Amino acid sequence: MSRLAEAVTRITMTLTVTSSRLFKRFGLISVVCIISACAGNTALQRQQYDFGLSGLSDVQSNPPDKKSPAQRVQIILADIQVVPPLDSNAMWYRLQYENVQQLKTYAQARWSMPPAQLFAQRLKIKSLSGGVRLISSNDSISGIPVLHLEIDEFSQIFTSISDNHAQINVRATLSKGNMIISQRRFATAIPGKTADAAGGAYAMKEASDLLINDLEQWLFQLTIK
Repeated sequence: MSRLAEAVTRITMTLTVTSSRLFKRFGLISVVCIISACAGNTALQRQQYDFGLSGLSDVQSNPPDKKSPAQRVQIILADIQVVPPLDSNAMWYRLQYENVQQLKTYAQARWSMPPAQLFAQRLKIKSLSGGVRLISSNDSISGIPVLHLEIDEFSQIFTSISDNHAQINVRATLSKGNMIISQRRFATAIPGKTADAAGGAYAMKEASDLLINDLEQWLFQLTIK
């Protein structure tokens, strides 16, 4: 009986050591595989958004008093300034029903470029057929008014779990030389169709277009006086 018990004990110990070694080897491989799969899924789920392709409708929304290209007033567009949180490709949102003062970012969604560049690109496209012609700040032309824009809000605001809107706030200053011609604040809000990053991106594009139309009308009225 003692020899039989001893043999059983040896077999049990051998199986235990073998099982432990197999777990360490293949268990580690399994963990690595799981982490790799998660990383792969994260990369696949990450999305980039912009304001979409520019069609003919984007350059046909003229101000009420249309002008020929030769009659259009020229204005230099200075580099658009933003508050620090907007100086990146992050897509920001606020939960107004929890704490509207806290900014949050979508983990799996980003803009294709910072908001200032998105807005500037859209502004130039929309002004192609308007009464105001925007010129790059790189063009050294004296005696032309300069438009300074500062974006201090460019986020999706949730008033509830399902209700949200895109909010854009911009401060505009038109100057010529050392003289300020006029200043004005613009704010637009467009409801989001869906409570996610895709809905926010589309609403942000619509809000930008609405704000740009208001901005163009303001500039047109100032320059024709």
